Amino acid sequence: MCLFRNKNLIKYTLTIYGMRCGMCESHINDVIRKNFDVKKVKSNHFKNETIILSKNELSEEKIKSVIASTGYELKEIRKEIN
Repeated sequence: MCLFRNKNLIKYTLTIYGMRCGMCESHINDVIRKNFDVKKVKSNHFKNETIILSKNELSEEKIKSVIASTGYELKEIRKEIN
């Protein structure tokens, strides 16, 4: 399934270390949904990656803060505008 097929969305790809299982992925997804108005969020612990699709720009500082509060380690944020 292609997450980035929707037009006019901003794609954030986060590199996050510390996720070990599906529950870790759910924890990250839930905290993102709770703190941001996003269209879609999907995490993959095998790739150490979370992909967020949003109609609006997200504060990278807030993303860093939210991920830090979970205990996982955010290494990188990449942003693409479709």
